Amino acid sequence: MTADGEPKSLSEITKDMGLNMSDVAAFSGLDESTIFRLWDNAEWLDRVSGRSLQSLMSSVPGIAEYSMAHAVRKRRDVLIGDLNGEGLTVDVAALEKSDVAQQHLLNALEAALHIIRGEATQKTSSFIARFWGREQDRALEALYNPEPGSGLLSDPQTLFDSSIDLAPRLNRKSYSFHSILALNILTHQVSKVTGELEADLGFEVPGRQAAFMMRGVVMGSLIGSNDIELAERYRRELDATPVYAALEEWSFPTYTRDGRISSDFTLPSSLSLRNTATEVLREIAEYNDAYVYYLVSTYIPLALKRDPAFGGKIAELIQAVELRGAECRDKRIRQTCNTLVRRLKGAA
Repeated sequence: MTADGEPKSLSEITKDMGLNMSDVAAFSGLDESTIFRLWDNAEWLDRVSGRSLQSLMSSVPGIAEYSMAHAVRKRRDVLIGDLNGEGLTVDVAALEKSDVAQQHLLNALEAALHIIRGEATQKTSSFIARFWGREQDRALEALYNPEPGSGLLSDPQTLFDSSIDLAPRLNRKSYSFHSILALNILTHQVSKVTGELEADLGFEVPGRQAAFMMRGVVMGSLIGSNDIELAERYRRELDATPVYAALEEWSFPTYTRDGRISSDFTLPSSLSLRNTATEVLREIAEYNDAYVYYLVSTYIPLALKRDPAFGGKIAELIQAVELRGAECRDKRIRQTCNTLVRRLKGAA
């Protein structure tokens, strides 16, 4: 791309290297007639075949980098235009400075299009369900982030409203695995920003769909509100309702890719929580006290039943819980941290 974002011809890309058409043809192994057709055409990427492009990328410096940048920029411009047509303005500066992969961020912008258009279809559920994972979640965090200069949208309020409107239409009796995941993801992101509990914890008929949506709402609300009583209510729900506990145990390992995402929400009997341990340690250090209380009172004890070695990170876990527990003002959190540390040291 040029400095102003305009496409570059093949001749422009190779000019600074002092390569002419014959040089490029010789290095790439392509016919000179093929290079001639592409040489001065700024839209050459739309005309070149896949095999010829591979030859060029592997033999001429800068081609691979330009090809990726061009593809990303082209998709970005289309999405920005489509979202603008729906009343959403993309903050290009925030998009460009983010440390999340641009492809993930563009996928998040495409998800916003599905949501803002209110498309309660199988395709929409399937697309949003693909955001179950740490990096994908970071992209959605950037999409829903209301802080000026940090979020992908200048004003995401319309996205919040559309997400809340769309959720009930995904929450239907004839649900699919993807609709369950999509519903969880949407409610989680909205609750994370608002800090409000959008769903009642007491469902009349406990089931996977209601339980998984409840978890998404609770996790988002904990992160947004720092409500320790909510964390305690959630712990009691898990103790009383096996399906809630089963989905809680399934969520972290599949989110971190320690386990395969399965439509029956089951995990293999033998499973090392290596990636999960890394994520939990990060969250202990970075998240608020209520969320830490949820980890030490609810998830970590559950995880230790599945993998007593905690992905080989028991020593790191002991240190992290000790340090964070000492910082917490709430006596209940400190006591829970101390109890967990004693248990871990006894098993070490």
